[in-house]
Amino acid sequence: MKRDPIETLARLKALELRAAQRGLAEARGMQALAERRAAEADAMLRNEPPAPATPGYDAFLAHGLAERDRLAAEAADRAAASEAARQALALARGAEKVVAILRERRAAARRRDALRRAQLRLEDALPRDAQG
Repeated sequence: MKRDPIETLARLKALELRAAQRGLAEARGMQALAERRAAEADAMLRNEPPAPATPGYDAFLAHGLAERDRLAAEAADRAAASEAARQALALARGAEKVVAILRERRAAARRRDALRRAQLRLEDALPRDAQG
């Protein structure tokens, strides 16, 4: 049986689309987790009652601020990764649409060819003196 390259391409693009969908879902999940962790770190610092300046409190505050900043940067990185995954999904959907257009064009070309063949058969069936 002859393999159809457009159908093979369609299967490949469908697999790529599903992979892109999974990638976006995973990226959004990681983004939500990172944002939640950053918000928790920020809330912990905001809810901490002010204390007199002591070496222990200063160290706690410096560590807390650094951790909050690190988690906020991680959340921003995850947001960028989610956007990249969203763009990859858009590209995969576009590729799948292109394959659908190729299928439609091929089907239209086959219909035109069939109509031409039918027309030629009709013309061949006409008596020679009626053609002219």
